[in-house]
Amino acid sequence: MSWNPTPGQDPNQPAGGQYEGYSSQPGGAYGPPPNNPSYGGSPSGAGYGQAQYGQQPYGMSGAAGTLGPTSMGMEANVAAGLSYLVGWITGLIFYLSEKQNRFVRFHAMQSIIWFAALTILIIALDVLGMIPFVGLLTFCLSGLVGLVGLVSWIFLLAMAFQGKYFKLPIVGDYAERYANTMPAGGGL
Repeated sequence: MSWNPTPGQDPNQPAGGQYEGYSSQPGGAYGPPPNNPSYGGSPSGAGYGQAQYGQQPYGMSGAAGTLGPTSMGMEANVAAGLSYLVGWITGLIFYLSEKQNRFVRFHAMQSIIWFAALTILIIALDVLGMIPFVGLLTFCLSGLVGLVGLVSWIFLLAMAFQGKYFKLPIVGDYAERYANTMPAGGGL
């Protein structure tokens, strides 16, 4: 292990020269990147780290920058995450507000369907809880449904804010179907 008294400078360069540091040129102080498609460069002239051959740059899969524009003027992952914030209520707001971004519409519809179903199930269990001898069972089931709702809320919120397209079983299929239908008077 060697010690470099001047951090940021190439340790193979003689000390005492002009500090080169970082350069604003494409390759930095060490020249341009290699002209190799596996490293992001290409003979077609695409820049280092830019998408080529229909692929996204490394580390960009599912990132917010690749999710497309929204008609609301915010990042798609933020809009999708906010659609889960207050359950089906914010899902409905974002579903009706977003006219073009399928990713946001999908997460908004998934929020509507999932949390509306959980709300209806909890209300039904509360009504059934009024029946004698069934109250303890429905009380336990309500607690279980509430726990599932909390865990799924945190998980779906995190997935949407990270820009990931996570589809719940059964609910996700319906959400995908309705997210693909654009509202009248808007969309692409």
